[in-house]
Amino acid sequence: MRNLSKFLENPFDDDGISIAELVAFTTDNIERMKANNSSGELTPRITPTELSLGLVRQRFTADETKLGLRKGSKQDKNAFRKDLPATMAKLALVVEVKYGEKSPEYLECLPHGRSVFTSSTDDLLESHIQTFITGVTAHQADLGAQVVTDATAVKTGWLEVYAPSESASAAKAATKDEKKYARENLQAMLYLNLIKFCEMHPREPEKLATYMTQSLLEDHPRSSGEEPAPSPTPTPSP
Repeated sequence: MRNLSKFLENPFDDDGISIAELVAFTTDNIERMKANNSSGELTPRITPTELSLGLVRQRFTADETKLGLRKGSKQDKNAFRKDLPATMAKLALVVEVKYGEKSPEYLECLPHGRSVFTSSTDDLLESHIQTFITGVTAHQADLGAQVVTDATAVKTGWLEVYAPSESASAAKAATKDEKKYARENLQAMLYLNLIKFCEMHPREPEKLATYMTQSLLEDHPRSSGEEPAPSPTPTPSP
């Protein structure tokens, strides 16, 4: 005898099923239920399945959109950081010409030297730029107002590219969780549909093809870069 507990496993949780396959299968399943619903018995299954499919489409589109935003923000940030050492070197030269590279004033403005603008982590970069601003501001009478203005513009530019980059990364992480939930929910809806078909056609396995096309889930390799199906969480209510 087959192990009865096997019938409580959701076959749609198989991590070999890509999201494209899952969407194609569900779309076909919905249309087949609608075409074979003269009694209205399947209406309670059609509606939640349509809602779950809509949520998957929405979440996966949002994830791709935010991925694009994140990549754009990262590009802006990386471009800024690539140019920063040369920019700060020009500003540091103003202090060096006035006081000398070994002077207390130079060390006050650049206690870690110019290399810090290459080696610093993103989260500490603002403080290094601010240290320079504070130093040149204290010696503005000797150095002139322009170096203070230019250094302040560097800090403003950094904040303009750094904050969106961090926000985009956080948004991408949040959307990934939402996408995981949407997929799990759709997989659960399909399982509940399968159970409903079993209820309607006991001992008639051939009837399943009326409502579900299993081949849509098979022999379609996952596209490169696609995340595997998430580990399932408890089945939501229909």
